[in-house]
Amino acid sequence: MIRLLDVADDGEMRSAFDLGVEVGSADRPWFRPPAFGSWLIERRRPDQEERQELYGVFDGDLLTGTLLLWVPLADNIDKVYADLTVHPQGRRRGAGTALVEHLVDRVRQLQRHEVWVESYVPPGDFASHPYSRFARAHGFELGWVEAVRHLRLPVSEEKLGRLAATAAPSYESDYEVRTFVGRVPDVFLPGLAELMSLLAVDAPSGDFDFEAEDITPDRLRRTYAREEEQGRTRLSALAIHRRSGVVAAQSDLVLDDDPAGLVHQEGTFVHREHRGHRLGMATKAANLQLLQQERPGRPYVVTENAEDNPHMIDINVALGFEIVERLVEWVRKV
Repeated sequence: MIRLLDVADDGEMRSAFDLGVEVGSADRPWFRPPAFGSWLIERRRPDQEERQELYGVFDGDLLTGTLLLWVPLADNIDKVYADLTVHPQGRRRGAGTALVEHLVDRVRQLQRHEVWVESYVPPGDFASHPYSRFARAHGFELGWVEAVRHLRLPVSEEKLGRLAATAAPSYESDYEVRTFVGRVPDVFLPGLAELMSLLAVDAPSGDFDFEAEDITPDRLRRTYAREEEQGRTRLSALAIHRRSGVVAAQSDLVLDDDPAGLVHQEGTFVHREHRGHRLGMATKAANLQLLQQERPGRPYVVTENAEDNPHMIDINVALGFEIVERLVEWVRKV
């Protein structure tokens, strides 16, 4: 049986969360779950621009799998994004197939034409992995592949200083790099929102087209408020064009309040009109310096980059990021 889970029911949400933790821990040696309370806030208070639907598949009274849908409401409204999870003991018994069939039916009901799912696999040949075989058997085709990299902390201050200094001559006469703990000041939000809206358009995405996202200053403020409620801290580095005041580049790190928890690289992006000034390296190095000053003791930073994004890969390799797994994006036309 598959049914919509009640996000207001603490028991159902705890079961869904625990299942996800079991699956992640079984499949990915590097997996670190968020705190339950933080995860619950995301389920109960999602962005108003993107509806969530969380379904469970049951074997009797036992929850054996979940299906989480993100349904864009303001942009890319031909698409649905989904996360499908089946407990290892429930696999090869039809739960995964039932969830895919439910997913496709729901996408048709929503009158959408693409559904995207992703899978994390070891860094070797992903094509032979069971997740890849399952995806292809159920009508999904490869979208693109991202390398998941970890940067062990701390990075020596000498190394970060040297990389920052090497980048400086390319930008410092025209741009200023500023860093912030928590909310980015309101004066920069319009420019930051405009920049982040373009990420979906400019990021490498194979042969598939995406619209600019509907990112607004108000949406950013709501994101900051939710992160504060979750106990998360966002560290931001912005490159500001001195003459125009344009936000030309940004790099964000997000971390939970667990001092032993991971740090997630939420994104690094340079505006298409301001590339060629080493702003990617400048903002990433500045943000890592801020991280080690403000929140020392974290084990490593996690980042994901498309394998056909050589510029960002070069930056990550220079900083010391190492591949630990791959993230495979799958799409099915509906």
